[in-house]
Amino acid sequence: MKKLSLVILLCFGIQLISAQNFRKPYREAKRALNKKDYVTATLKSIESLKAKKNFKKSNDIFEKALSQINTWAASYIKELEASAIPYEDYQSVASMKEIFITYANLDNVQKKLLEVSNSLSSKQQKFILLHTVDYEKNRNEAENLLNAYNNNAADEFYTQGIKVFNNAKNKYEYREAYKIFQNSKNYVEEYKDINAYLDKSLNLSILNIGYFPVRNLSNNRGNKKAMEDLVSNTTGFFNNYTFANYSEISNKIQLRNLGILNDKGKAQLKNIDELVKFKFSRYYAGPTVIKSKEFYSNTKEKKKKDGTVKKWYCEGYKYELTASGYVELIVEIIDNNGDLLDTKKINISKEHNDSFFLATKDSDRRAYPLLKKYRTNMPQEFNMPNALRNIFNSYMSDVFKRYK
Repeated sequence: MKKLSLVILLCFGIQLISAQNFRKPYREAKRALNKKDYVTATLKSIESLKAKKNFKKSNDIFEKALSQINTWAASYIKELEASAIPYEDYQSVASMKEIFITYANLDNVQKKLLEVSNSLSSKQQKFILLHTVDYEKNRNEAENLLNAYNNNAADEFYTQGIKVFNNAKNKYEYREAYKIFQNSKNYVEEYKDINAYLDKSLNLSILNIGYFPVRNLSNNRGNKKAMEDLVSNTTGFFNNYTFANYSEISNKIQLRNLGILNDKGKAQLKNIDELVKFKFSRYYAGPTVIKSKEFYSNTKEKKKKDGTVKKWYCEGYKYELTASGYVELIVEIIDNNGDLLDTKKINISKEHNDSFFLATKDSDRRAYPLLKKYRTNMPQEFNMPNALRNIFNSYMSDVFKRYK
């Protein structure tokens, strides 16, 4: 009897799996047909019919999709060819790529039709034969054209990159050449000596970035160390930037006194391409303080079946804690001549609030109705400096996106 039950259970499981095998692709085919995605609708309905060849709903979708796929493809490809042929510039590649993908998908549909044809009814086979088109030749021709277009686009950017590279007079122009060469590589991986030019232009475009000593313009001079810590944390960002390295400036005390516009100041910066100035007007990372403290006690009773009463008791204090912090500064990026390249005003405000019930150690949690806020010890003080640093870093990531 036990073995019979296992056999029945196994058969039922197989039926469920079989049902899933044809229903899931049917649903996907239905969604695709509604979107007029005839390729997906045809392929998914084929998948459903392979699992259950007499499933009428899948067959209906199959016939609707297959009856329209070739007409749709002819119209769609003709529209693409109008913008792709003949080749004009790199923008022609996108349309030609779509033509190739469309022919490749159509060729795949025809191959799937051949695979499934023998397992279908004679009526379905006749329907397939009526809509069979050999797309292999079109696919191959489109692939050859796409390869030619990619080479044309690669050469277009390569030629432009060589011109910019040969005329470059500074690191910014070498960076522009690098980006143009990268565009060429996106079309053909190993086009001519593109990799050599990428290496050359990158090496010639990397900027050395220095930080000018932090300026504390606030009334609270005691926050200078916190400001400097906030800034020094961002130097690690440059490990992930393509076009910039962080360069430590020597003798910052002297540089602060000299300024950067006189001759002695410039001599300190001869190896620095860009300089970042941090002008803080406010910084405050407040402690966690008690906003309110209220005594609370509660007793919970439960009557047992034998008539006795079970009691639980808790007492303690309801706490509300708060902490606040803010940072205000202006970030300026200047070149080694003192000319302003970029500026960003940063205003950060952070407020932390927490509320909970701090119970005595002999209290029973079951007597407190709001279990999520029940504690037996005080939480650690909120790390406001760390919270401000995280927000500050996100702002600086936006400022430094010029180096990516």
